[in-house]
Amino acid sequence: MTKKLLLLAGIVSVAQLLYSQTLFTFGTKQVAKAEFLKAYNKNPNPNETDRKKALKEYLDLYINYKLKVQAAYDEKLQQQPAFKYESTNFKKQVADNIINEEANINELVKEAFSRSLRDIRVSQVFVEIKDGVDNMEANKQIQKAYEALQAGKDFAETAAVFSNDEGTKQSKGDLGFITVFTLPYEFENEIFKLKQGQYSTPYRSSLGYHIFKNVVDREAVGKRKVAQVLITVPPGATDENRKKFAALADSIYQKAKLGYAFEKLVSEYSTDRASISNFGVLPEITVGSFTTDFEEKIFALQNIGEISKPFATQYGWHIVKLLEKIPVSKDFNDPVTSALIKQQVERADRLQIAKKGLVKKWMSLCKFKAGIFDEKEFLIFTDSAIKGGNVNGFKKVTPTTVLFSFAKQKVTASDWSKFVKAIKQSSSSLANKATMPLLREYEQIVCSEYYHEHLEDFNENLRQQSKEFDEANLLFSAMDKYVWSKAGEDSVGLKNYYNNNSGKYVWAAGASALVITTTTKETADEVITELKKDITLWRDVVSNYGTSVVADSSRYEINQFPVKQKVENRVGYITTPEKNAGDEAYTFLYITAVHDKPSKRNFDDARGMVINDYQQVLEQKWIAELKKKYPIKIKEAVWNTVK
Repeated sequence: MTKKLLLLAGIVSVAQLLYSQTLFTFGTKQVAKAEFLKAYNKNPNPNETDRKKALKEYLDLYINYKLKVQAAYDEKLQQQPAFKYESTNFKKQVADNIINEEANINELVKEAFSRSLRDIRVSQVFVEIKDGVDNMEANKQIQKAYEALQAGKDFAETAAVFSNDEGTKQSKGDLGFITVFTLPYEFENEIFKLKQGQYSTPYRSSLGYHIFKNVVDREAVGKRKVAQVLITVPPGATDENRKKFAALADSIYQKAKLGYAFEKLVSEYSTDRASISNFGVLPEITVGSFTTDFEEKIFALQNIGEISKPFATQYGWHIVKLLEKIPVSKDFNDPVTSALIKQQVERADRLQIAKKGLVKKWMSLCKFKAGIFDEKEFLIFTDSAIKGGNVNGFKKVTPTTVLFSFAKQKVTASDWSKFVKAIKQSSSSLANKATMPLLREYEQIVCSEYYHEHLEDFNENLRQQSKEFDEANLLFSAMDKYVWSKAGEDSVGLKNYYNNNSGKYVWAAGASALVITTTTKETADEVITELKKDITLWRDVVSNYGTSVVADSSRYEINQFPVKQKVENRVGYITTPEKNAGDEAYTFLYITAVHDKPSKRNFDDARGMVINDYQQVLEQKWIAELKKKYPIKIKEAVWNTVK
């Protein structure tokens, strides 16, 4: 080969090396330049002045990291139940967040916050679609109601005349005030589009037909905390008995006005079992959470401590005391406010509705494919499955028949039979669906589950986060096995290491002290007084206080005392009791001995330091063994391009 060809061959070889961008290998494993730089840039050196030097130091650390993780894989630590549980749980949490972002949860949270600032008093005309009632007839009825409203008829009277739900007829359609999360999201969307005084066009829901009206639109009043005395009026009570209950309620109110303790009135008279043990205090009352007549009286109270006159509801007579007014937060940037709204959005139906809107896209990504089967026999097969009959006697549809599939999963008639039987026995709204529409719902449900479980196939972010989490866990497990636990359990090795290096384990100048912690400042002062009498009796003094006082004796180096104040290094010195940072207890020191000169630590005193140093020895030895097992080769041509 000529010199020219040799030169060209060398150039091609270097070009291929640079193109591959493998930064280093360990054994047969390769690590790319891009992977290394991504890891480095996630953990940059804050004191970096010479980037190339910092990169080289990090390269050494990263090589060791990859070797340790590989050791964990070699030991199959990824197959341990604890690892699998943590890995699965982490991926689920990240997948939930990613899918929520796909469903535009941030916009849903903003929308919910905006609606939380409003309360709307709602009325409706409601034509329920009942069993045996033809949908066409229900549709005609709601259209007649809408035409009547268009002609100028009163909304309340229209609701009473055209609604076929008894509760709606009696209330003349009044639903009271609602705010965000009070009603299902589909109703909320219709209502919050309306201006005050405006009513909607007929709206079809799973329950029937609705016409909603925004009767009053006000600034949100927030929540109320109240206590009540309830005098229950039994159903069917005579007029005479009702008068007696009313008189009793009035007498209780008069006592409250005279200054009787409300809590005492609750314990003596209230019949509300749910609140009597809590001094009559009810759960926080939000708009739309109680009956309209009850809420009106509660939100009419203006001043803290104000007590309502007795008022009657279907439950009996109430006397209510206002304890707290909790306003609606108007600051979306407040982290507590936004977090609470987000929690409610995640729990409410609106997020599920948003996710359902993504299923069509997910079906395409997951390579959904409908199976081919005999529909007529499938209907018979399904009926038999619902009734718990034999599903093995069919020829065209058997338990192994594939109804539909995704890239990595086939769903069979056997899977369907378990689902449909469970649904039909449940109170789910799906239970009333016919077989084929229910199958379409089942396809979407399984698709959502499949997409969630296989999100790593479609999302690089989740794939990378999962890999990093798993490798961090494997690193921890490997370090624990080969270094941390091994060092702590090797008592002979620790003692030998101490004996060979005892000269470096030295106490600096300092003092020995009693460290005494008490539950209160007063107790601390009492203990100090007793200790000043005779320090040799400190154990007896401490034991006299039971669990209120805890004491320990230890040696400390100067500037390492467990108190913030300056400590005088003399026997008998007592520090001022200090309040602990994490609780209400108080701590002080009593100096029992002074150590002016450095002195050698015995093994027990040095044990923690010895373990730490011995761990480093074990780690270096382990890494050396791994480097023999997986020889390291750094691609210098690629390394020179790292910046």
